[in-house]
Amino acid sequence: MKKKRILTALIFLLSLFIAGAALFQPNFSSAATIGNITSIYGAMSNPIVGYGLVTGLDGTGDQWGVNVTQQSIVTMLSKLGINTDEASLYEIRDTAAVMVTAELPPFAVPGERINITVSSIGNAESLQGGVLLMTPLKGPNGIVYALGQGSISTGGSVASENVMPLPGYVPVSQNFQTSGIVDNGGIVEKGVSIGLNTFTEVRLILKNPSFTDSSRIAAAINAKIGKGTAKPLNSTSVSVSVPTSYKGNVAQFVSVIDAVDVKTHSKAVIVINERSGTVVMGGNIKINPVAVSNRNITLKINKKRVPNAFYLKKGLTVAQLVKALNDVGASTSDIISILESIKAAGALSAEIKII
Repeated sequence: MKKKRILTALIFLLSLFIAGAALFQPNFSSAATIGNITSIYGAMSNPIVGYGLVTGLDGTGDQWGVNVTQQSIVTMLSKLGINTDEASLYEIRDTAAVMVTAELPPFAVPGERINITVSSIGNAESLQGGVLLMTPLKGPNGIVYALGQGSISTGGSVASENVMPLPGYVPVSQNFQTSGIVDNGGIVEKGVSIGLNTFTEVRLILKNPSFTDSSRIAAAINAKIGKGTAKPLNSTSVSVSVPTSYKGNVAQFVSVIDAVDVKTHSKAVIVINERSGTVVMGGNIKINPVAVSNRNITLKINKKRVPNAFYLKKGLTVAQLVKALNDVGASTSDIISILESIKAAGALSAEIKII
């Protein structure tokens, strides 16, 4: 009888343990609206590109030998009614030749503002403090879709301890100085229309492909609009039939399904901005046991200590790893290389995005 009571107590405790374990299971789902996690097939961003000049640099522009810069200045000034030649531009150091890139968003309309990215193509030391002159941005078909102009932000700084730097002195720079962005520096001149209101079927494209999410999205739409309205095609897309009541007014129908809430399967992502040195990650992304060697940095992640190596316990998170690397003076490029190597070895399940 006593053994029976003990067994009953053990079973009771075991049931409490199982219930507690289920209660504290990590939640890999998060609530979102369909509009935030999908886009419409055909309504995609289009890359556009242009060539321009950045002026107003503090002696950090293209040096003599980048002929395209001098040629561009001569051409630009001639259009403004000023005649000059390349030889007279020998001492100019305040201008840089750049490539300008941007993405034309779907349903863009003339007058809409977009962000643009500026990158040096010469031997300029820095674009900090420069101003991009008016630059036409074209698509692959050669048509101008936007104009870019404005002050450049490089997201870094250049420090100098010398009041009057000597010839050949190279200032200390923080982050990349030869590329930057112009916030809202592009003005759309021509949009791209896809005739949305003529659609009889809307195909939703998942921003993060997942069979689970595509099925949940279809189920949520069917619950909102009616059974059979939506069906998952694969991990990337969901087909949605436009109801008769919304024919010719598909934009309103899209606004209705965009507002529908759905539970999504969360995906671990590590985002690295190499230009600014920023690493953003979830605080609980785990790393499996693995040994990593990168130049003079050696990490050991297992149960055994190794001489001249860092000891990090099993179950280490990415946040802890990055902190440890920062503590020993690892550069952003070292951190990127280590994380990519760990992922390639199969010890990191998170997706790595470098922007």
